[in-house]
Amino acid sequence: MQAILVRHGESEGNQQGIIQGRLESPLTERGRRQSLALATALAAFPVAQVYTSPALRAKDTAGLLADQFACPLTYDERLLERHFGLLQGLRFEDAQREYPQLTGALFSGNAQAATPQGETTEEVNNRLFSCLNDLHKRHRNNTVIIVSHGHALEGLIWQLKGALMSEELRKYGHQNCSYSILNVEAECIELLQWGIATHLRDIR
Repeated sequence: MQAILVRHGESEGNQQGIIQGRLESPLTERGRRQSLALATALAAFPVAQVYTSPALRAKDTAGLLADQFACPLTYDERLLERHFGLLQGLRFEDAQREYPQLTGALFSGNAQAATPQGETTEEVNNRLFSCLNDLHKRHRNNTVIIVSHGHALEGLIWQLKGALMSEELRKYGHQNCSYSILNVEAECIELLQWGIATHLRDIR
């Protein structure tokens, strides 16, 4: 199975600097333009199905992609963004002021950092790998698009690149509507390319 991992387009929460996590936020107009540019960039791929996080910003991005390929769209909660616990819903600058040590550790890319009532990197990766393994069983010879979120994807890519505790997760960050390509064969997942964003250069 070939899997194209996509981060959703820019959301209102992204634009406002809010730590969104599991909270809802629609796409901005720029996010829609990013999604359309992504659909054009992926047009040559033989996409059989699109899978997406059920969060609104991901669903809106995925819907545009499914329309492009005239293929089914399926929601999967395992593709949701990382839960940020007590930081969720705060503007980043407010989180820095109210919880400086916690926010600093988490957003510096420390793979071991987690918030009270939130998820760890390991927990997020476990559900994403579970989803990939299930999709491989359904789509062994197909190409699928998977729409998820920035922090979820950077943790997954970090894991695939060797999960070195000395490396910061943010090294593997994805711009809105950038994508990565995986080859999934049974228990073997090969990262072919990650963080592709050349199609976004002219988006304002």
